[in-house]
Formats: sequence, C-alpha cells, structure tokens
Amino acid sequence: MPFVLGDFFPGHSEEVAGGKYFALVKSNADGDAGGAFADADVRGIVIGSTWRRCSASRAVDESSLAVADYLLGQYDNFLQFAGQKDGATRCAQIVQLLLANHVDRDVSDPLVAVQLDASNTFCSVARQPQFDVLAGKASRPYDEGRVQVGDELPRPRTLDKYWGNFVSMQGHASTMRFSNNQGVTHHLPCSKGGQQGDGLETIRFVVTVHPSIGRVCERHLDCNVVGICDDIFIIARLSKAVSCAAEMKKILKADLDMDLNAPRFNVFFPDTSFSLDTARSALERAVREDPALADLAAMGAGV
Repeated sequence: MPFVLGDFFPGHSEEVAGGKYFALVKSNADGDAGGAFADADVRGIVIGSTWRRCSASRAVDESSLAVADYLLGQYDNFLQFAGQKDGATRCAQIVQLLLANHVDRDVSDPLVAVQLDASNTFCSVARQPQFDVLAGKASRPYDEGRVQVGDELPRPRTLDKYWGNFVSMQGHASTMRFSNNQGVTHHLPCSKGGQQGDGLETIRFVVTVHPSIGRVCERHLDCNVVGICDDIFIIARLSKAVSCAAEMKKILKADLDMDLNAPRFNVFFPDTSFSLDTARSALERAVREDPALADLAAMGAGV
C-alpha cells in the first residue's frame, strides 16, 4: 500500500523512488555489415523494486478504462492509445486506415504520415509541468502564453487518488544506484522524468503531455494525430502535416523540455507512384516554402 498511497516514513522516499541504474547502448541507426552502429546512444535505465512495479500494475488495472476514455475523447483529432491492451496495434491500424484514402489527392501536396519520436523523453521530461496537469491548474504560462498561471488544465480525475504516489515518487530527487565496472556503487540524484517498467508512470506520462499535444492539434484541424506513448503520427496533406510537426516540436520543448529524436523523424508517402527522389523533393520543397519550418528542416527528415 505505501507504493500506491505514497505514505512512506519521512526520509525514505528518495530511496524507494529510485532503483538500480544501468547504462545501456541503444542504436539510433541501422548497423553496418560488421554489426557496428553508425550512431548510438548510451541510455540510463532505472529498474525499480518488484513491490513498486506490482503496486503500479494493480493501480493501472483499476484506472485504465477511465484513462483510455480521457485519452481517446479529449480532443477531436488526437487519439492516444498508450496504456491500453494492444495499444500499439490499434495505433498502427488507425494510421493505416487514415492513409488508405491517399488516392484522388493532389500529387503536389500528397497525403502523408509524419512520425515524431521524442528523445529519451520518458526519463527526461520536466516534472513540474506534469504536476500542474495532475493538479489541474497551471503554475506557470504554457503554450506560448495561451495558458496562464491559475488556468485549469484537463486531466482524468480517476488519477486523483494516486496523488500521494506521484508526490512520493517524483516530488523530490530520487536516488539512483549505479555500480561501475570496478564494483564501486555511486548514488546519483535524479529530478527529471520517470521509471520505465512502472505502468503507473506510463499513464502519468501520457496524461500529462496530452494537453500540450492536444492544444497544438486543435490549431491544426486539417490533421489527424495518433499516438502510442511518445511516438506521434500526423496524417494530413504534406504542407499541413509538416506545419503541425514544426509547431509541436516548439511547444513540447518550451512546455515540457522534450526534444524530438532526429533519426526517428520520418515522412511516409503511401502513394506508391512516388519514387524516393520525388518524395524527398516534395518534402524539401514544402519545408523550403514555409519559413516557419526552418527549425524542422534542421532535423533532417527521412523519407
């Protein structure tokens, strides 16, 4: 129960909110013939206790249906499938369905799917904006001033009962224990992001980034946006999709300190009549013709 309610003894929270810290290599590009990776990241991964993960699993079972209703019903053109059974499959099926009517579209501005993925965001997203969403009230301006201090923020109220958990797990720096190759253990404070493997942390993450993404979607009603956790797909005509992606990149950085992962920024052209060169030229032209997309061009989108 302490992991559900967050009622630990004073002074214990920093330790129980932490865990074993591992350094893992995650590739950012395809390997070559020799098995080496052209680009790779060293990722810090924290494994929490079995007690924590078990308690989180039960909390997810209790709240998942209400959270799913919120994530699928809050915005007209943004569906988030994280935390649901077979959520990744459902997300892929919706993307395929939306791309199925690519015929009869203007070839100069074709229907596409833009894929966005945030860089190591689960472990590095800013915590205070997430607490604001869980509390339902902004403590600072968001969305370039469209949301002001004291404004109400949307949230699924079913998570209110887990406020103690969120505070005990993220209301302070948690202690990460890292043992190096010489067996020396280092205690590292962590004050950003959450732990992978904790189901309740996954729900907290998607719920608290949902308003920032959703507000951008409301300004781009020509786009249909589908997500599975931090993987976002924007389906629209090319000019509309890249415009939405550019604004989303800017807002996510300003509101949540989230950076988009350049190697995972891709544009899919469902029309098979487009050759690779034609598709790349269309993307370059769309970015070049709109000065507001200069920041997006620097990411080097793949086709």
